[in-house]
Amino acid sequence: MSKKNQKTARRLSAKELKRTVERFIKRYGLNLCLECGKCSSVCPMLNLYGEYLYDRCPRGVVERMSFESDRLEDEALWYCLTCDECSFFCPSGVDFKNFMMALRDYLIEHGLRGFAVFCPQCGVYLMPKKEFEHLVKDSGHIKTKDLLAECARCKQKRYTETLRRMAPVNRKGSSSAFNRNERS
Repeated sequence: MSKKNQKTARRLSAKELKRTVERFIKRYGLNLCLECGKCSSVCPMLNLYGEYLYDRCPRGVVERMSFESDRLEDEALWYCLTCDECSFFCPSGVDFKNFMMALRDYLIEHGLRGFAVFCPQCGVYLMPKKEFEHLVKDSGHIKTKDLLAECARCKQKRYTETLRRMAPVNRKGSSSAFNRNERS
């Protein structure tokens, strides 16, 4: 989402949000859940965050969204790592990863941005804030925050600009390798 769109994001009414979440529930098969718990048993959140809380695990989110789909300003919705383990092992075919990605995109688009991290250069969504904080804290390296806080496109642009400054210049005053790539 562009910076302009971020500023003009329209807050939806609770009724509109609930209707959209209900469509997501059907689209991604959350209503097919058998409550077997396989999703929660394979979820790596326990390993990453060091604690298991039912409201953060896939099963807890499925249950809450099925019965309280209007509770969207909840940090628990941002702990999922979208690794796809839960979806892979689900015997009912619940597509939890894509549900979470669609839900987060929708929430961000409509102004619920407090639990997310965005690229400071272009404003694109990077990851949930808790995941970002944990990765930065767990790495122990100062530069990790800088590496994670920028989207791939901005990193590539910065890298390309650095290469252009460092590239040898041919006789006509332009770096030959980059000019050939730009013409094609």
